[in-house]
Amino acid sequence: MGRIAEKYCERIILTNEDPYDEDPKKIIDDMVRGIDNESKLSVIMDRRTAIRTALEEAEDGSVVIISGKGTDPYIMGPHNTKTPWSDAKVVQQEMSALFGEGV
Repeated sequence: MGRIAEKYCERIILTNEDPYDEDPKKIIDDMVRGIDNESKLSVIMDRRTAIRTALEEAEDGSVVIISGKGTDPYIMGPHNTKTPWSDAKVVQQEMSALFGEGV
């Protein structure tokens, strides 16, 4: 996945997704191994911060792809913990905070 992202993306931000009982940093480290050009890469473990950073850094006319969660309503953590989550809502909230209401 890291190799594909490197091939098609100008910028890559890796973040926490659904670690379940795995170490989220180890999952990220596995992805990083597939990326040769680390100048394209940032690792931001907090998903909201990663999304905000992608939106802040996107230039006019750019496309920001937020993948991994889809419409999944939770981030799944250790011992079957569930944190309510919506990438769509977070994007709306962060865009409103960055660019004003009505975005």
